[in-house]
Amino acid sequence: MSRVPFVLWRKENSLALRARSTWFVFAAVAGLSGVLLVAGLRAAAGHVASLPVVFCSQLAIAAPFAVAFFTMGLFARERASGTLETLFTAPVTDAEVVLGKFLSAYGLVLLSLALGSIPFAVYLHLAAPPPPFAPAHVAWGAAAVALASAAWTAFGVLAAVAARRESAAGATTLAFCLSSAALLAGRFPGFRDAGISRTVDILDFARGVADTRPIVLFITAAAFFLFCAVRLLETRRWASSTRS
Repeated sequence: MSRVPFVLWRKENSLALRARSTWFVFAAVAGLSGVLLVAGLRAAAGHVASLPVVFCSQLAIAAPFAVAFFTMGLFARERASGTLETLFTAPVTDAEVVLGKFLSAYGLVLLSLALGSIPFAVYLHLAAPPPPFAPAHVAWGAAAVALASAAWTAFGVLAAVAARRESAAGATTLAFCLSSAALLAGRFPGFRDAGISRTVDILDFARGVADTRPIVLFITAAAFFLFCAVRLLETRRWASSTRS
C-alpha cells in the first residue's frame, strides 16, 4: 500500500495538534459529554442496567460535533491558501489524498471520543458504591459509536470536497451526523419520549446484543462516501486542469 495517505495523515495531525482550536474542541466535547452523561443518568434513575447505554448515548451525540469541526476545513483551507492547486499537480492520486484526509480527521475524532469518556470514568470513580454494569457492554457500545463516527467522518470529507466554505461543510456535516445519531441511538439522553422507530440500533451493542447490521451499514456508508469524495475530487482536478 502507498505511504502517501499516512504521510498526509501525519502532516494534517501535526498541524492540528499544534492549533489551539483543536484543544478547545477536545475540551468542548469532554464538557458536552459530561452534561449529556448527567442528563442521561437522571433520566435513567433506578435503571442501573442501562448505564452502558447512557454512556454510549452521550458519546453518539457528542461525536458529530467533533466530526463536523475536524472535517469542515480539510479542503477549504487548501483552497484559501492556494495549496490545493499544488496538490492537484503533485504525483499523488485522488484516492490517496481523500484517504489521507479521512485518516487524519478520523484519528482526531477518535481522540475526542477518548477524552469524551473521561466524565464516565470520573463518575465511576466517585460513585459510592460503584454501580454494577458489564464492562464488555461498554466496550462494545463504544466500538459501535467509533464505527459510526467513521461513516460520519467519511461524509464530512465528502462535504468538505463539495463545499466552497468551511461553514457550509461544517453545518451540512453536523446536521447529517446529528440526525443520524438521533435515528441510530433512538433518543437523546434526558428525553424519555424522543424515541424513533428504526430497524438498526447503534445501542444494541451497549445492551449486549450482537448485531451485524450496524457494522455492515457503517462500513458500507463510509466506503460509499469516500468513493463519492474521490470521484468529486477527480472532477475538480479535471476542471482545474482545463482552466489552466
